[in-house]
Amino acid sequence: MKPLMKPLNTRDPFRVGLVALLALVLLGVGVVVLSRVQFGATTYTAILQHTAGLRVGESVEVAGVPVGKVTGIELREDDVEVTFTLDDAIDLGTTTTAAVKVATLLGTHYLEVHPRGSGSLADDQIPLAQTSVPYNLQDVLDQGTQTLEDLDPVKLADALTAVSNTLERSGDDVGPALEGIGRLSQVVAKRSDQTAQLLQAAEGVSKLLADDSDDIVELMKQTTLVLSEITQRREAIHNLLVRTRTLSEALSGIVTDAEGDLKPALADLDTSLVSLRREDDELKNLLTVMAPAVRYLTNASGNGPFLDLYVQGPVLPTDDQKCRLGNC
Repeated sequence: MKPLMKPLNTRDPFRVGLVALLALVLLGVGVVVLSRVQFGATTYTAILQHTAGLRVGESVEVAGVPVGKVTGIELREDDVEVTFTLDDAIDLGTTTTAAVKVATLLGTHYLEVHPRGSGSLADDQIPLAQTSVPYNLQDVLDQGTQTLEDLDPVKLADALTAVSNTLERSGDDVGPALEGIGRLSQVVAKRSDQTAQLLQAAEGVSKLLADDSDDIVELMKQTTLVLSEITQRREAIHNLLVRTRTLSEALSGIVTDAEGDLKPALADLDTSLVSLRREDDELKNLLTVMAPAVRYLTNASGNGPFLDLYVQGPVLPTDDQKCRLGNC
């Protein structure tokens, strides 16, 4: 039985090396292709007047959400062609616009895309008429030239002379001021890392506030409800105080009107109270005097349905007295 595979040492070394080299080339091509291909993304191009600082690798955003990145920038004759990828879920209409935006003060940018219109982009390209950049150097120069032409050279010379004379007189003060500005620049340059961290922290705070915007809005709504309830309670308390004052005024009027009748009645009531107090004192004395007699009577009648009575003579008649009376 023949073996299925020949030993490697029996094969032609030239063919083995050629096959291995071909496999390495195919593997390298596959790696490059896989790194270039964007799965789930479509490649578009946009024509810009200039890059405005946009770099390869920076993000592409739609409605503030990163949905792609810039993959290439190529200089043409009078403009720049920017290649970027975008999620397949986003459709770009015929009037789609693109603009280069500054992301942070550190110099980062992003390409902002606004999907508009119906249909699809011709050749998947946003034309120059539908793109914009933060600034145009030629426009700035044109505006500056026109502004300089409108200036009066005589007045401008007089103004520059006045400034020169002022600086000459205040030269002793300008020097320290410039030195202070230089020192400030040095401090800012030395603390650039801390400044970058501060800006990143500020960006994080802004992102946190943006993420919690719904909760903040809900809290503001709840605060509005609390303030509304407090206002209603305040109005209720105000109405209660107004009605209480009205009732007090009404009671004062009633007392004032009935003062003539109430005064004699109160005087008679006072006299009656004095009489009742006097009678109460007499009843208290009567009870004090009657207490021993009532106690003795209770002790005498407490042995049964009869009354124990001890009386010394001559209250009761003796036997002699009974005989004399004919009762012997």
